[in-house]
Amino acid sequence: MSQAIEQQLDRITSSVEFRKCPQLLRFLRFAVREALSGRDGGSKERLIGMEVFGRPADYDAGSDPVVRVEARRLRRKLAEYYAGDGREDPIEICLPKGGYLPTFGVRASKIMKHSIAVLPFSGHALSDGLTTRLIARLASCGAVDVFRITHPLPHGRGSVTELHASASGQPVDVELILEGNVRHAGERFRCDSQLVCSSDGLHVWAGSFDCANRDAFAVEDEFAGQIAAAVCEAFSQKGFLTIGA
Repeated sequence: MSQAIEQQLDRITSSVEFRKCPQLLRFLRFAVREALSGRDGGSKERLIGMEVFGRPADYDAGSDPVVRVEARRLRRKLAEYYAGDGREDPIEICLPKGGYLPTFGVRASKIMKHSIAVLPFSGHALSDGLTTRLIARLASCGAVDVFRITHPLPHGRGSVTELHASASGQPVDVELILEGNVRHAGERFRCDSQLVCSSDGLHVWAGSFDCANRDAFAVEDEFAGQIAAAVCEAFSQKGFLTIGA
């Protein structure tokens, strides 16, 4: 946790809001590091006045309110930061009213979902069942919204708004398109599939998988598992799966 707090401190102090306020930077760094060290110096107004604001050893906190004034400014500046540049930061550093020792909290996080359209796989009688199993596998990862598209796209694909989800019949706007075909030769099946960006047709991933000739359901399950795992790994490597606040 200490390392995460130090990283959060670096994010805050490198932000535009805080780079303009060197006194508040010193105040925040001193308070956070005192708290992380287990010392209570960050809670003592007189010590803060001397260490952060350069007041002399005979500094009288009662007659010089610099620490109280700057603490109010720091609280406002932190609130502004978390409402702006820091709105997606994972750690929140607060300076509670009435004190100078900061508190730290882990902010609620969520997976930022992306979207993928699965076109009907083609080439073999088991292709429809494979498409259904594949959609189920992808949906179970929880990090992507999955749409089943009723009909293959025309050559050139065109606008993604031309895609219609099979369940609703309504146009859907998706980031990625997954398509493939199944071939059967002798005692083996082969499934070729590819993942492309819907906006420009750029290939994100392509894969080819082989499976022995056996029960059709087993073939569907094996291909669905292999493709879903490969696609999720490709998402992660290409930065499509991200964690935000």
